[in-house]
Formats: sequence, structure tokens, C-alpha cells
Amino acid sequence: MIPNRIPVAIIASDPAETAAYTDVFTGGLAGMVTLAGEGEKPLVTLVCPSANRAGAEGIAVILGEGGLDTPARLADIVAAIERAAMAGSAVGGERTHEGWRLQTDKMTLYTPEGVKLALTDTEVRLLACLFDAGGEEVTRNDLLQTVWGYRPGLDTHTVETHIYRLRQKIEHDPANPAFVMTTESGYRLGDSVA
Repeated sequence: MIPNRIPVAIIASDPAETAAYTDVFTGGLAGMVTLAGEGEKPLVTLVCPSANRAGAEGIAVILGEGGLDTPARLADIVAAIERAAMAGSAVGGERTHEGWRLQTDKMTLYTPEGVKLALTDTEVRLLACLFDAGGEEVTRNDLLQTVWGYRPGLDTHTVETHIYRLRQKIEHDPANPAFVMTTESGYRLGDSVA
């Protein structure tokens, strides 16, 4: 599953490196690769030759001698970041919670009663985030960033709209959901069987 946006952090000891990559990632020159905003969790960290990997968040793409990649051109750097993000954002595998079973590779959700429900790509990514939280709250901002690649704090009803549609598909009583629960600042999977 391909993210819509790849937020990147930069680690560099040389201010010129930081400035150069900041300009590229904020100037729209790198396509879906953008600089992570303040308070935003980066999906990939670009470790420049002047720095070391310590403190890298998410997946590290290392430039320079001894690094994982030694790209010479901007296009190569962007391609390395995209490859790392694609590999790290895969939501493959099966997940279970309270009798529900999510098969991401088959885009299928099984209810506790064994009913098979077909899902869209976005529904799979959304549910994978909720399943991975193990019943704990996932904030609206985390869902916007992880599922859609949006910056935190964006004023949109994307999450609410998709949750509404998902509940129509999977809940016995969508008006009183028992599985995809609303929390104070996001959503979580319910403890009871719907």
C-alpha cells in the first residue's frame, strides 16, 4: 500500500546540508516526499554524511560512506526514501481482535460470526492502524498521518467520513457501534463482540 505523502526528518551536523534538503523537501521538488512538520512523526529520517544515525526516527536512509544508500543525485535520494517508506509502511499480515480477523493481503475482514466482508484499500489501512493499537486509542491526527499521509491538525472530515462508511459495512447497528468505537480524540477497537 502506497502512502500519499512521506514526511521526512533530516539529521545533519552541517547546516548547509540541513538547509539544502529542507529547501528541497519544502519546495515541492521531491513529489510525495516532504519535510515532516513540527510535532509530526517522520516516516523516514534522512541521515546526511555529516551526521550519524543516533536519534533517527522511523526508517533511516543513510547517505555517505558506509551508508545503506550512496545516491549522488536528488532523484536517487528521493527514490531511496520512497523505497524505504514503501517497505516500512506495508500493512501485510493477519491481525485479530476480540474474535474479528483482518486479512490485509486479501482485503478481507471476518466478523466473530465468520461473515466475510470485502474491504477497500483505505479501509484495510484504517483497520490495520486500529488493530495494531490493540484496543488503545488512535488519535484522529495519527490516522490522518498514517492512513492518508496528511499533516497533523488538518481541518478535514476524511477520517469521520471513512469511519461512518466502515461502520455501515461492518457494525450490526452502525448508530451504536460496538467494534469501531469513538473516543475523545480518535477511535479504538471495542472490547465486546458486535
